[in-house]
Amino acid sequence: MKKRIVALLMVLCMCTGLAACAGKQDEKKSEKSSGDEIVVSIATLNNPIVSNLVKLAQEYYDEKGVKLDFAVLPENDLREKATLEASTGGTTYDIYFTGPYEANFWITYGWAENLQPYLDKMTEEQKESLDLDDIFPSMLDSLSDPETGDVYALPFFGEASFFMYNKELLDNAGVTMPENPTWDDIYDIAAAVDDEAAGITGMTMRGAPGWGMSGAPFVTMINAMGGKFYDMDWNATVETDEQRAAWEMYKNILRDAGQDDIITYTYNECISLMNSGKCGIWYDATSNGPNLEAEDSLIKGKVGYAPAPSGWLWNWGMNINPNSADEKKQAAFDFMVWACSKDYVNLSLEKDPSGASTPSGVRASTYELDAYKDLPYAQPTLDALSDLDFNNPCKDEVPYVGLQYIAIPEFQEAGDKMTEALAAYVTDEITLDEALATTQKAFEQAAEEGGYKK
Repeated sequence: MKKRIVALLMVLCMCTGLAACAGKQDEKKSEKSSGDEIVVSIATLNNPIVSNLVKLAQEYYDEKGVKLDFAVLPENDLREKATLEASTGGTTYDIYFTGPYEANFWITYGWAENLQPYLDKMTEEQKESLDLDDIFPSMLDSLSDPETGDVYALPFFGEASFFMYNKELLDNAGVTMPENPTWDDIYDIAAAVDDEAAGITGMTMRGAPGWGMSGAPFVTMINAMGGKFYDMDWNATVETDEQRAAWEMYKNILRDAGQDDIITYTYNECISLMNSGKCGIWYDATSNGPNLEAEDSLIKGKVGYAPAPSGWLWNWGMNINPNSADEKKQAAFDFMVWACSKDYVNLSLEKDPSGASTPSGVRASTYELDAYKDLPYAQPTLDALSDLDFNNPCKDEVPYVGLQYIAIPEFQEAGDKMTEALAAYVTDEITLDEALATTQKAFEQAAEEGGYKK
């Protein structure tokens, strides 16, 4: 399995021109700038909360002899480059931002540094600031070795998912959001709010292909409608009535009441549209709530939050490249402790009282702070996190775990193929039958190549 993935990534490396980085590995291994300054290179994503980390780190992180070099990448690019680097022993980056899906097999393949030795020798000041006992167990466990309990990444922010809606636009359309909406409810509300003549979009969701892009909301929609990807014998179950209903619902919402240029939308475009005050509903991560309540948001104070019929669970954590030089590893760990600490939470709230810069969904103490607990999205986020069952994602029993993804290495390829078929179906390039057949084949192949099907 590992050989197959590495071979695939090597081909990708040559095709994208990234293989040139391999020739720089020795140079990067011992890279220091003048005056023995250690340069810590960090591969991160262009998410608002992380972008604020970059800004605050450049202004407030002051570790003598250490320089931080951030590479801020679109999420799909980050996944591609991080996986390529990790699987080929690259040293372009010393810290990767990754999530539980990557942790699931990066730990097995030795692509991430075991942080336990670093945690064990922290200073008392670091121990107090990081306070591992304050981190929600589900967030820390998802980045740890399930057999030994050793931690391989520190969670920076976590998220579930919920509906965010513009109360003013719903009122104008004469509709009300139920306390526990179904997807049928959401379609009806979005259709009522949508007003092309007035430039009002009924609902926005991620439409850009990628298992972590459009795949995130779409898979939870499949779960909510009783769909699944495999039965208990690892037979693919895509061509079913339940899956068909989810595919049709996703298309109907976005075609009848969604954004223009559906398949170009990542969460960044969704944020912009929702923040413009011209969109009724957005289904996405709870970590986006703070951005809608930021001081520069046109809909600050106008947003309501409702639970998803079936949500997702994720966090973005930081892990250390095991191929980096030892002095860079320690410098990287020290930065990670600072960024993932209670002190950083307090700093982010001090600089931005709206909470838009504050890492959410990771620490219990964050939701006890007077400056945070009464923010409009705080309690809905806690509720969304508490309602999830990572180990039982579907209505029927299934042989896998994971909510918006299946926790097997092969899902990355199968999930990408699924979302490519989804985009083609939404834009009428292929029929639903063709999209389902393509996806069925992709998941059958994943089960066979992974050796799950007996």
